Amino acid sequence: MVSGLKINFFRSSLIGVNVREDFMEMACNFLNCSKGCIPFNYLGLPVGANGRSVSTWEPLVESLNRRLNSWGHKYISFGGRIVLLNSVLNSIPTFYLSFLKKPVNVWRKMVIVQREFLWGGVGGGRKINWVKWDTVCQLKGKGGLGMKDIWLMNVSLLAKWRWRLLDGERTLWKEVVEEKYGPCVGKGKMLEGGSYSWPRHSSLWWKDLVKIGEVGAHGWFNAGITRNVGNGMKTSFWNDKWRGGGVLGLNILDYF
Repeated sequence: MVSGLKINFFRSSLIGVNVREDFMEMACNFLNCSKGCIPFNYLGLPVGANGRSVSTWEPLVESLNRRLNSWGHKYISFGGRIVLLNSVLNSIPTFYLSFLKKPVNVWRKMVIVQREFLWGGVGGGRKINWVKWDTVCQLKGKGGLGMKDIWLMNVSLLAKWRWRLLDGERTLWKEVVEEKYGPCVGKGKMLEGGSYSWPRHSSLWWKDLVKIGEVGAHGWFNAGITRNVGNGMKTSFWNDKWRGGGVLGLNILDYF
């Protein structure tokens, strides 16, 4: 009210969750706005979409192809293609990769787009791949071309969410997540063998996020961090590693 700004209801959408159709129609007519549905795009991200579905990632793949087509009238050297791959093509999916775990099929499609552009230029085609893509993604000091590995990018960006959950900073989104999934963030109920089970109401995003860096009871994420016990509210006596490579909840099973 102080700024004089007003909501443009004509350009807004109303989305109802577990709401009757007649109430939605009445609310949309009252607010003079359209009725939306889930999933919907917000800042370029499909909110409420299934991140494991290939169709969710199709707009991203199409965006990469459109950017390639826009370079069709230009001659780009091999070194220039490397720069464009790292600075442009690998930067377009960053927003997606920072929130959704990429399916393997989508990862393969994106690698094909990158590989054909690197070895064949804008036209792509069946050019000879002189070096394995894993080698191309290695650092130049290790014999690679310094290409960004989009699979590792996805894992690293999602791991930042896990780190923020473990960080002591209090934010609203963390309070919402802990209220829904419990104060022991980052873990489910440990089963025999070191695997975790999740509450039935857990979303696919939460399951994918928690499993990042986990291989059974061990994982590179947990191995790379240290914990201060503090007041003990977020520390599990049986499920956290105290000494050696295992946890007490698993070792005690050997005695029965």
